[in-house]
Amino acid sequence: MGWAEAYSPLPLGAYATGLLAAAMEVQDVAANFRETNARLVPIMLQRLWKLSEESLGTSVSESHGDHHGTADRVTHCSTSNVALINEGSNSSWAELEPLMIGSHQVHPLTGEMQQRLILQYLTPLGEYQELLGAVLEARTLRLLLRYVDLRLNRDVRLAFEALKYLASLLCHKKFALEFIAVGGLQKLLEVHRPSVASTGVSVCLYYLAYSEDAMERVCLLPPNVLANLVSYAMWLLERSHESSRCNATMFFGLAFPFRPLLELFDAQDGLRKLLNVMSTLDVFVRDTDSNNVTTDEQVFASRQTARHVCVSLKRYFEAQLALKAEQVRRAHARNGSPVPSVSFGNSSGATACPRLSTKAARWTAEALWENIEILLELLPARARWHPAEELVRLGGVNLLLQTVAMAYDWNHSSKADTVRAALDVLAVCSVVPKVQLALCNSISLDLPSSALQGYHRSAAGMSVILASAEGEIVADPDVQRSALNVVINCVCGPTSRLGGSVGRMLSGSVKKKASVRSSEDLLSKMWHAVRANNGIMVLLNLLTVKSPITDADSLRALACKALCGLARCHTVRQIISKLPLFASGQLQVLMREPVLQDKRGEHVKFCRYCMQLVERVTGAPLVAVGIDTSLERIQKSEVVAQTNIRYREKDLLQLIYQHLLSKGLGEAAATLQREASLPTVRQSSLQSCCSGQLPLGGSPWSPSANRIGRPIASRCTSTVPSSPVTNTSSCTSIASSASGLTPTIHAPPTTPVSSHSVHRIVQLRSSSESSQPAPMMQKRNSVSSATGSSLFQPSPVLKRLGAGASLAAVPGPHAASLDAIVKEYLRQQHALCKNPVVTCPPFELFVPHRCPEPQYRTTAPLNISSRLQRSQVFPPSGGCDGAKLHRKFIYSRFRPMRTFRDPEGSSSYSCCAFSTTSQFLFLGTLVGELHVYNLYTGLEEATYSCHESELTNCQPSKDGKLLLTSSAWRRPLSALWTFTDVFEAKLSFDEDQYVEFGKQNMDRILGTKFETAHIYDTATGSLLLKLKDPDLSNHYTRNRATFSPSDDLVLSDGVLWDVRSASSVHKFDKFNANINGVFHPNGLEVISNTEVWDLRSFRLLHTVPTLDQCHVTFNGAGDVLYGAVLTEDDDESSRLFGSSFRTFDASDYSSIATVDIKKNIFDLKTDSSDYFLAIVENPGPRDASMSNSESICRLYEVGRQREDDDDEDAEDDEESEGIEETDDDDDDDDDMDAEDQDGEEDGDEDLDSHSDDGDLDDDDDDDSGSDQVLFALN
Repeated sequence: MGWAEAYSPLPLGAYATGLLAAAMEVQDVAANFRETNARLVPIMLQRLWKLSEESLGTSVSESHGDHHGTADRVTHCSTSNVALINEGSNSSWAELEPLMIGSHQVHPLTGEMQQRLILQYLTPLGEYQELLGAVLEARTLRLLLRYVDLRLNRDVRLAFEALKYLASLLCHKKFALEFIAVGGLQKLLEVHRPSVASTGVSVCLYYLAYSEDAMERVCLLPPNVLANLVSYAMWLLERSHESSRCNATMFFGLAFPFRPLLELFDAQDGLRKLLNVMSTLDVFVRDTDSNNVTTDEQVFASRQTARHVCVSLKRYFEAQLALKAEQVRRAHARNGSPVPSVSFGNSSGATACPRLSTKAARWTAEALWENIEILLELLPARARWHPAEELVRLGGVNLLLQTVAMAYDWNHSSKADTVRAALDVLAVCSVVPKVQLALCNSISLDLPSSALQGYHRSAAGMSVILASAEGEIVADPDVQRSALNVVINCVCGPTSRLGGSVGRMLSGSVKKKASVRSSEDLLSKMWHAVRANNGIMVLLNLLTVKSPITDADSLRALACKALCGLARCHTVRQIISKLPLFASGQLQVLMREPVLQDKRGEHVKFCRYCMQLVERVTGAPLVAVGIDTSLERIQKSEVVAQTNIRYREKDLLQLIYQHLLSKGLGEAAATLQREASLPTVRQSSLQSCCSGQLPLGGSPWSPSANRIGRPIASRCTSTVPSSPVTNTSSCTSIASSASGLTPTIHAPPTTPVSSHSVHRIVQLRSSSESSQPAPMMQKRNSVSSATGSSLFQPSPVLKRLGAGASLAAVPGPHAASLDAIVKEYLRQQHALCKNPVVTCPPFELFVPHRCPEPQYRTTAPLNISSRLQRSQVFPPSGGCDGAKLHRKFIYSRFRPMRTFRDPEGSSSYSCCAFSTTSQFLFLGTLVGELHVYNLYTGLEEATYSCHESELTNCQPSKDGKLLLTSSAWRRPLSALWTFTDVFEAKLSFDEDQYVEFGKQNMDRILGTKFETAHIYDTATGSLLLKLKDPDLSNHYTRNRATFSPSDDLVLSDGVLWDVRSASSVHKFDKFNANINGVFHPNGLEVISNTEVWDLRSFRLLHTVPTLDQCHVTFNGAGDVLYGAVLTEDDDESSRLFGSSFRTFDASDYSSIATVDIKKNIFDLKTDSSDYFLAIVENPGPRDASMSNSESICRLYEVGRQREDDDDEDAEDDEESEGIEETDDDDDDDDDMDAEDQDGEEDGDEDLDSHSDDGDLDDDDDDDSGSDQVLFALN
């Protein structure tokens, strides 16, 4: 630094300056020597002036002329110079090389090189504000403009260094304004192209665009200058260096808010050129030449450029959106129609469009989405929005989707910004039907095998959007919100658009159009696209998201809004109504309080969308059914509301008479008794009545006192959903009505909905309208002052609530009558009935009301002995529902019969299977061996070595001559064996992880390889069919293809296939990530995890939450199914639920019993006779070593209970085998043998089995002769 400051003799001083320039590139170094730099910068500027005068040959007076002149006086160039400057000249390379590339000579040192070294030192210091004074004082701008002029300065590299220093100085607003005032922009546009200096021009344009005031001055320049500016930047986009293209891209991103530049960009086909910048990057173009190896630096630069292009596209379409929205607003206003307000957008729509042509347009996020809502609602169907249509025509939608999908494998820090910007562009453009249709198409993906599980060479555009919303591509909440906004625009559009319908071109013809498609058809296609790509599962999962805690509430609100739009589809509505979200009241639990208390505003939006969703699914207005209700309660409340309440008037008079006597009003009571002909009440009974024994008085009675204490969602006045409501608090008593009752008037409807309470609707019935409920206003708790009353505009639902409340807010003088109060009390009793009916006999005031349960003369008794006795009269099961009760009795009892373990202790069992005749038990091991045991003697018959890895499945054929085995990882993965006198391999299936025989015939074998199903010929092993459709696959992690009972259909990866035509029939909605599903033996239903689908209508029939992640196995008769969570290597849920299995009635999927064996379950199989159940058990987790635990196979007898003598025998057997059981094992056996011997309680379970049907306890009153009963049943 001393040599540079003292300017030692050449070349030492110049070289010292160059070294100092390299050091100043490090910001920490420059900051540490700030004072020295402040002293050295003026010296360097003076040297630069001196050297420039020497090299350029100009006079001092000219160079130090008026600093504020309009332009420098330049000597005229010769004809040859003009030809050289012309970028399209035919001059030789020797003449053009100095202008395009220049030279770099350090030794011997030249004057130009000295100036370049000084400029390199000044460039990193140009951004410091404290050095700006010295720069302005030295008239540096005029000097730099002289360097830029290649007619004066023939060293293009010196011009490049000067442009770099100029760019760093343009960060200062004062300098930038002066640069424009002296015509500096025009000087930049005269820089020769192509050349090294043009790269410096791109940097200057980028830095200049950062100053909004400077850009406003630029927009005031003559039109030809602006056109040249845009044209120069376009050339930089297309033909310049990669860094220049990146700088030009960022320049346009900052220039799009200025309308003059935006219009010039469109006029010069700018969108195509901007998309070409990204489409030609290395990350999108895979070169097949193996010699062309892309370095990490090149890949990083390409991804950075992709990010800048996506951000610029986002700003471009946001600017175009603001202009189009303002145009639609004005057109709508001219027609005399008010512009509808957006639900939660910014009311200041004027800020969403440019105020003046030279001013930058500014818009907030709220105003941006308000513009989107306006175009979505008011843009005519046949209207053309050129930017969005041009994006589709140029393939920009596919390019953006490819960017989002390929970002899965990127590992740089700006990945989230790139994906978010691309999704924001799609969100803005998705207001146009053509873009929505483009999102339904498939896109080609050239991804490595590790990228995007399930995505191979192509994927649907909507699947990429939903994967982003789920957080699979980037785990960033901003990206998820942007993806959800795209989904919302696609599924929440209006059912009818202005201007008619949408036309679509036929794929096979250019001149003909298809029949006109309405907006409903477009919406139906979008709904189908979301369903086909598992959108319902994604949105439902987002409803329950809890992390990140700061963004969970907003993600819930957006997901619920998307579900509201999707619920307009009848099929989706039917599916959602069967899910636990509504059937079990989970949605109301989510509405109680926000995830983060600071996000109450987002939770208010979520609650509003939940109310709309409930209204759409149930089809009933919330004012009639209340909000804190499940779907079952809503249906019950509708029945109760339609019931005509009647009661005996003499009962009411008798009650009043007793009340008068209790208050000492004997004369009034006697008068009432005489006129109403009431019977005389003795004093003892009067005291009993007054002590609270009457039901109408509000005191408890047996047996249903605790039931009347339950809260009624649509009737009770309590607003605390979690606390039980008593009779005295929930229902108005007769005493209070006698003293006068005035309805409470609650808060006005504009009060925001409380986020801490679930609202209940209170209904009062006047004497004149006793049969028709009149809604009363909800009681709402106001939120905190931080939330405010202007968080959102009232939705239509809230408006109806408010309207109904305003009518009920001013009651008449006789609005509350004794008759209305009594009827309301009786209606509340009626609502507590398990199965309320519409038509009821007159209610009694002295007897608690209860609707009779449906009873039939032919109904089978609950007691097993009685059923067997009645079976002689009502065969075969003793009456209606007798077979169901038999199944409940049998399949809740399991007695351990025998334990199979490896006698040598060298291997552990992994799977099991029964032979067709139930004579043998096949047990597969972790080392690939197959052990065959005699089921009755318990002896091992044979051992065969089948595979070199763990056996995961084995299945014998119906005739017992063939056997299929599957293994974990070593080829062949599956094989077919002959099981006759000689056990040998017949066929091998190298790639199929799972194989099975047909259900009816053995002539075909079905194999599974990931999402592909293969059908082979059993005799020859030839491949008959390959069933795979990447666009339909659900990508289950444990997919197992299976035949239907008739072998005509195949269910593979959530897709139903017709074997005869080898075509897909239907794709079932995906609600879990692991399990494909199985066919019901009746051939009419498919069980996919917890969902039960109807094969005839493909409607969702039931949801069975207790079957979640369970492997389903049916018994031989097909009327009972077993559900067990099998332990897997990578399954964490099995650690909690892998030690028990459940039995279900296959007719209605009601739970029979839960049996806890206190060990992990590896496999579970039943025999064809339904006498035995085999379970492979292990106390430890399932891994490759299994060194610390031994898996055994335990055989159970179905329908028999364990006796005390069996415990002792089992212990003796284990001791004789040399196996010591711990105390825990003994306790387990005791638990499995636990039963009630007195016959008073439910003795239906052993093995820690628990009956799941509490109403059938009387079924087991006679357990002493269960063995004889089972013999009679069989």
